[in-house]
Amino acid sequence: MSDIQIETDTDLEFDYSRWIHVSFGARDMFSQWHTAAFGAYTIFFYESIIGLRSEFAIAAFLIFALWNAINDPLMGYIMEKFTMPWERKWGFRRFPWIMIGSILFIFSYLIIFLVPSGWFGTPALVILNQWKIFAWYLVTLLIYDTTFTIFDINSNSLFPEKFPKPYERRVVTGWVTFLGILGLVLAFVLTGMVVDQNFPESYRTGAFLTFGGAFFFLLLFIPGMYEPAKLRKKYKQRDKTKGQANEPFLKVAKFILTDRTMSMKIIFYFGYQAAVALMNASAVYIVTFILDDPENTSFIFIMGGMLVGALISTPIWVIVSQRVNDNKKMCIIAGLLMFLTFLPMIFINGLVAWIICIFLFGISLGGQWFINPPTMGDVLDSVAIKTGKREQSLYYGFQTFVIRFGEALKAFVIAVAHIATGFVAGNATLEEMTNAVDNIDLVLFGIRIHTAIVPAILVLVSTLLFWKYYDLTPAKIKENRLKLKELGI
Repeated sequence: MSDIQIETDTDLEFDYSRWIHVSFGARDMFSQWHTAAFGAYTIFFYESIIGLRSEFAIAAFLIFALWNAINDPLMGYIMEKFTMPWERKWGFRRFPWIMIGSILFIFSYLIIFLVPSGWFGTPALVILNQWKIFAWYLVTLLIYDTTFTIFDINSNSLFPEKFPKPYERRVVTGWVTFLGILGLVLAFVLTGMVVDQNFPESYRTGAFLTFGGAFFFLLLFIPGMYEPAKLRKKYKQRDKTKGQANEPFLKVAKFILTDRTMSMKIIFYFGYQAAVALMNASAVYIVTFILDDPENTSFIFIMGGMLVGALISTPIWVIVSQRVNDNKKMCIIAGLLMFLTFLPMIFINGLVAWIICIFLFGISLGGQWFINPPTMGDVLDSVAIKTGKREQSLYYGFQTFVIRFGEALKAFVIAVAHIATGFVAGNATLEEMTNAVDNIDLVLFGIRIHTAIVPAILVLVSTLLFWKYYDLTPAKIKENRLKLKELGI
């Protein structure tokens, strides 16, 4: 075994059972069940079904992005700075917050689609209630983001502490990837069976379906998210050391954003997240306007292609990553592969061609999804050596900001592309859109801009920057693990 491979046989032993690995992975099934539906339907619902003007949509998401810039990093800082009563009494740090955040998150998604039906239905009603619809849209977005942040920061922060061994991290991440993608595709397929552009009320039906299914996935991830006694004991030992949370927030933010490994990880993650957010939101536009399928029947086939590609590739990504033992190299491979899958989407037509492209996209998505947690674990290990303490929430707060900023950028790109190419809001079918615009080909090209062109650029640029400046090699990671053992963190 080479000097960059796993150091000892004990590193090949699991600290937790397979069931805990699977249950931890169900966390991403729960998350993607919501965020995939949110990404696919929210903008389309407000723009094409309700008829909210693109300018209002841009304004809502710009405010949303500003709230993101403050909320996510600050929430991570607060989670580390303050000790809650349940931690002082029982030693739990993340688990109670995960449960509180997840339950509130479930309800927050539902209310986005409960905008009063008396406010829309005809162009006159929409004009009359434009500001009310905008306010509902904005406030529910902010509530959704805040509850997601509470859940996401704490559940992500648990990963590197609960699974410190690289080998076990990759195995757990295999389940995270598999179940996360399964949750994403289930969200598309099952809601796609009930959502129909011709019936606005079907969007509420889809939201209630998401609401009900979420409680089932919540039950699945509870064992994986639970903090056992041995982990709570580690928390008490580490609490004796002062960390960054004792410093002013702006000083901590400066340290995080200027740390080379963390900043490159954020850039790489942003490119992937923003591209996938654009792809998810574009799917309903592809089906409706490019494939001319207002009843969404082809939606299931396209998402099925992504499911097959992602699921069959996940075990391959796991095996290859264990043999390569180089998370940076795996990130670059997955990033370049995703870039290549976007290129045919710029010009293809027809259902079969789209299924093939989305199948290949699913393979690249599986790679990106799989490699993110262990790479973030490497970054947090490196930071812990520099600071002398593990304070994951600080860093996951900034990563969560990247996710939510990607969502805001998605709305901005879609709105700008639609305005620039003459897309007319309130038209839910290709026939209606063709009758409403002067140049339907230009409108369809605008959809390809936010489906493929902008995502391809984002992924390529972020991957090249990561390749050039990210410096955690396998040898450095091995050295960091030995230092962590010496420091007892």
